[in-house]
Formats: sequence, structure tokens, C-alpha cells
Amino acid sequence: MTAIAEPRIDRPEPPLAEAPPGARPGDPVAPAARFFRVLNRYLMVPATRAGLGAWLSTPVGGAIVLLRIRGRKSGLIRETPLNYVVAEGAIWILAGLGPRTEWYRNLLADPRVEAVLPGRTVTGTVTDVRAPAVRRRIMPAILRSTAGPSLAAGVNPWRESPDEVCAALAWVPLLRVDPDGGPIAPGPDDPGGTAWIWRQAMVIALSILALAGLRRGAGALLR
Repeated sequence: MTAIAEPRIDRPEPPLAEAPPGARPGDPVAPAARFFRVLNRYLMVPATRAGLGAWLSTPVGGAIVLLRIRGRKSGLIRETPLNYVVAEGAIWILAGLGPRTEWYRNLLADPRVEAVLPGRTVTGTVTDVRAPAVRRRIMPAILRSTAGPSLAAGVNPWRESPDEVCAALAWVPLLRVDPDGGPIAPGPDDPGGTAWIWRQAMVIALSILALAGLRRGAGALLR
């Protein structure tokens, strides 16, 4: 009996540019990458898993999709929080550490994923997109939805042209998640939506009330 091959991401053309030092498989992990790894493990993953992902989303830090990916060696499902946009009927993400990105290497072995978006969960298949015209359309949109991380990485998608953005990230994989149920449209909690306004207003209001309560309590203790 002939074995059925597991699905894999094909190596598309054209190839990515050569990754800079620090972004190649086997390179030491930079302190910033270690920080985000800890942040993701102890804050972003638990919060998103608990259904609080929408409350963490702002235009500054971006919206979060929790991607569930099968490990290429362990076979276990790994959860990775990522910035994203919904465009052209699909979910789009960047492998920000380039070809050394661990979850990207897992996707090369098995492109089937579950994507937990704010308010909905979809299953789908990932495609590594290299077409220059698509990268020009999508990559600046992802960066504009994640203002803080984009500027910290030295890329300004508001000042730089799409060609300049793509040139700066020519070594970064762009991935498209096509939902099994067909094309999807952006929701109010996805990048470009407005639900973050009332959510963050509520967070600020509750924080002010909590701070006022603490001050009153401290004042009562000091009397």
C-alpha cells in the first residue's frame, strides 16, 4: 500500500533574500526575541486562549491571532500569538525572524493550522507567498496595523513606499492562511476595526476607578 504524503508548504519562487546575521537558522537568539518569547508564553498565549485577545488589541501593538501549529519533530500542537491582517478573504502574517522562525519551520512540514481570531476560530491551510505584487499590497498593511513593533524594527510603513518596505523585509516570509470555509471579511476586532476604541475606553475608565479606590483606601488607613 502506498503511503499518503503529509501536506507541506511548497518552496515557491522567487526565493527570499538572504537573511541578515541573527536571522539565520542556528544563530543565537537576540535578547529582544527572548523577551517576546517570554511575553508570549506568559501573557499573550494565556490571555488569547481565555478569549481576551480583543482586549489586548490596539493600533499601536496590533491585533493578535493565536496560531495553532503542529510541531515538526514532536507532533504536538504549539500555540503562537502573531500580529495579522484580514485582507483579500484570508488571514496574513509575517514570520518576523525570517527563515529561522521556529513556527515557520514547523509550517514547512505541515501547513494545516487553527487560527483563533478575536471572536472567531477558523481552520485553514498556509501558503508561503512570494509574488512581488502581493507582497507590495499586503506587507505594508500588516506593518501599519502594528505601529509600535514596526517602528521598533526600523521600518516606517507610513513614510516608506511599498517597494521600500518590501526591500527592507525581503528576507521575511509572508504567509497567507486560507480558511476552510471560504473567504472571510475583517471583523470589528480585526485590524482596521473600531471595537478597540470602546474596549480601551472601558479599560481606562476601570483603571481610573480602581486607582481612585486605592487612594481612598490608603487615605483612610493614614487617618
